[in-house]
Amino acid sequence: MQRAMSSALTDLAARPPTAARVAISAVFLTCGVNMGVWATQIARIKQEFDLTDPGLATVVLAFACGSIPMMPVAGALSARWGAVRSVTASCLACGIALVLLGVAPSVPLLLAAAVVAGGAVGTLDVTMNAHATALAAAWPRPIISSIHGWFSLGGLVGGVAGGVLTGAGLSIAWVLGLNGAAIALTGLGAAAFLPFPGERTAPGPGFVLPRGPVLGIGLLCLLSLMIEGGVADWTTVYLHETAGATLGWAASGIAGFSIAMAIGRFSGDRVVDRFGAAPVLLGSGLLTAAGIGIAVAFPLPAPATLGFVLTGFGMANIVPLMFAAAGRVPGVSPAVGVAMAATMGYGAFLMGPPLIGFLAGAVSLRVALLVLVASALGIAIGGWVRLGRT
Repeated sequence: MQRAMSSALTDLAARPPTAARVAISAVFLTCGVNMGVWATQIARIKQEFDLTDPGLATVVLAFACGSIPMMPVAGALSARWGAVRSVTASCLACGIALVLLGVAPSVPLLLAAAVVAGGAVGTLDVTMNAHATALAAAWPRPIISSIHGWFSLGGLVGGVAGGVLTGAGLSIAWVLGLNGAAIALTGLGAAAFLPFPGERTAPGPGFVLPRGPVLGIGLLCLLSLMIEGGVADWTTVYLHETAGATLGWAASGIAGFSIAMAIGRFSGDRVVDRFGAAPVLLGSGLLTAAGIGIAVAFPLPAPATLGFVLTGFGMANIVPLMFAAAGRVPGVSPAVGVAMAATMGYGAFLMGPPLIGFLAGAVSLRVALLVLVASALGIAIGGWVRLGRT
């Protein structure tokens, strides 16, 4: 009897922490919804406050200025409080910040609210990835790509929901307020299920400055997330103002991009197993460049939307492959390697959109997007060289 009970307890301990995986996937999903909804409201915010491209870029820059300084703070909080409490608190902070962003009555207050919202989202980015990294280390097979897939699926849900709510005539305040409530409720609901065996002994990597061999991988993450951030924040504006799409149609661009990323990520592990990491990264970079190139070359609603969908397929597995490569750097623990690469990447995710906006003010948004094409080609070449040696 004792042997049977001992065996049962051993089997129970050996089981993957499924509840924690579901909970953190729900957080990634809701965070993706946040990004998708926000992307659908950018063009409305520009229109409502009568902003120029550089003016809108300033709002996006304020978001980045709030987020980037909070990332090292978030790492320290996660290490001190534990990932579970940090994720829950970050979700609640995001919910409150989105309400403030939606009700801002003037440009100065909009900028202030963007700083607050950026800080909350930056904190959530670090804490949820810290938890996911620790969970992946305790899982018997790779799961990082699929967890990120839920973020991409959330972007689709948010893009569709934002488009539908916009078409129904809901104000920006209502759209962002509902979004904030969803994030806060998800954090509260997930809190009881996020803990898993070993979580305390293997918390997330926190904040670590990039150094050593990981710098090359971090640079590829930087280029990749700059593209992802640029597409997320400027697709709706490009489709509406350059390609001539309605605001409702314009929301379909980010939705198509997000669903393509989700499909690519959920199937990414099988594709890499069949073809290898270096060929997949080369093809991903080339497909990304082709997709953005189509959107730029044919500024009409249908072909531009198709281009952003192809971009989503191209972008799907770049960041998961880079995180995996960072975790295999000799002499660096997997968690620390991933953290260093992510530090560079998330900064670019936030700083890339303002760069596109300022370039758009100097030339045009259509020409500014060529920076993303060049970045994608850099990923294709650099990724082939870096992963081809491993």
